[in-house]
Amino acid sequence: MSDFPALVHFYEGWADHHEVSSDGFPVYQNTVMIQIERPPLLKLNREAHSDDYANYPDEYAAFKIINKGRNTEVAEQGYPLVMWPVLTPADVQIFAARGIYTVEALAKLAGRRDMPGNLQELALRAERMMDMQQNFGKYDIMLAERDAQLKEVDEQLKETRATISAQNNMIETLKMRVA
Repeated sequence: MSDFPALVHFYEGWADHHEVSSDGFPVYQNTVMIQIERPPLLKLNREAHSDDYANYPDEYAAFKIINKGRNTEVAEQGYPLVMWPVLTPADVQIFAARGIYTVEALAKLAGRRDMPGNLQELALRAERMMDMQQNFGKYDIMLAERDAQLKEVDEQLKETRATISAQNNMIETLKMRVA
């Protein structure tokens, strides 16, 4: 037996349950996987079972916390960090471990001095994104008003052209009568 403790890690994966779809291809199912590693020789990856959850409750709790960040239907309302292209998968994991799952929650942390530098920078970017989103509706309204004004000006231009054309015709008719 090795003197090293086992390192346990839960992760999302897929499992082959030996099913075949109607078109003849194998069907894989999303499942929770477990990796048990005991250096230097043992490394086991397999589908997790209920007794694994009971035997490794701390590791499973950590998996659930981090996995919540990947869920697009997080309890908080907002834009999920996992969908924000600014972040790398590692950044998403870092924020999930801190209980931050949305861009809005990250924006609230902008300006805090107790965060590492790279995380502060990402929080500031999130805050700027939220500021831009607040002003987005204002610009939508401005564009709608401008479109209405352009439509009105276009109608007035058509009326003016028609009036000028009618006046030119009248001038031509009067010239012909005088001549």
